[in-house]
Amino acid sequence: MARCDIARRTWQPPPAPADCELDWGSGVVVDRTQEATFTCAGDTVFGSRDTLAYGGSLRAGDFVCSSHNKEMRCENTKSGHGFTLAVEQYDLF
Repeated sequence: MARCDIARRTWQPPPAPADCELDWGSGVVVDRTQEATFTCAGDTVFGSRDTLAYGGSLRAGDFVCSSHNKEMRCENTKSGHGFTLAVEQYDLF
């Protein structure tokens, strides 16, 4: 799976599902089979040693993530599902 948390944003995530009892919408995750979704998590990936610098790309199995100065994009190249995250907007696909 690929996960990205966002610290600063001007948009709001959709309402949390009823079964989410943790923090909702501070990040997005895409796994091997399903469309990307907002995270329901009690942790964060901020401060992780695996930070993708602007202009960088990373491939791990079927997942590719690219960091640009305006957005982060991650995609499962096998399923076609993924996401983009930016301060002004997001896209889940």
